[in-house]
Amino acid sequence: MFYSIALFLHIVGALGMFAALALEGTSLFYLRRSVTVEQAHSWMNVLGLVQRLGPVSLVLILLPGFYMMATVWGGVPWIAVALAAIVLIAVLGAFSGIRLAAIGRTVKSETGPLSPVLRRQLSRPLFWTSVQMRTMIVLGVVFLMVVKPDLAGSLATIGVASVLGLLLALPLWQRSQEPAAA
Repeated sequence: MFYSIALFLHIVGALGMFAALALEGTSLFYLRRSVTVEQAHSWMNVLGLVQRLGPVSLVLILLPGFYMMATVWGGVPWIAVALAAIVLIAVLGAFSGIRLAAIGRTVKSETGPLSPVLRRQLSRPLFWTSVQMRTMIVLGVVFLMVVKPDLAGSLATIGVASVLGLLLALPLWQRSQEPAAA
């Protein structure tokens, strides 16, 4: 029975992680389209929710996951790779979160139309790349949980997921270079 409860909480954590990534992606989408500081401020508030939901989801993934590993699975390779992937997700999220928090402080201190500097900061493709990569890596971790491949298959899964995340963000990087070339 404890295993079933742990599995339930683990799945709730994964759902929460996907919800946080969806909210972050939506916020970034609308932040890029904001014209006024007030519009940007509203979407920065949504990112504040993401900064709470993400870590809570991470705890709900890890604590029950450690319990299930200790009681049933042991140290199988796919779990080790999944844990490393979770660390990568957390690092990518923290990197974006720190930069977005700095932008958020600027947004709170201004009024009126967005300054060109703030518009450039909000349009950085780095943020979208982080969301795309984390989303694909989380999907890769779910794949590991379902398929339970060996070490090579696990590493390949996370590698492919990371590359897919980068490829999905590539069009935004290309668009960000067009004005400079024109």
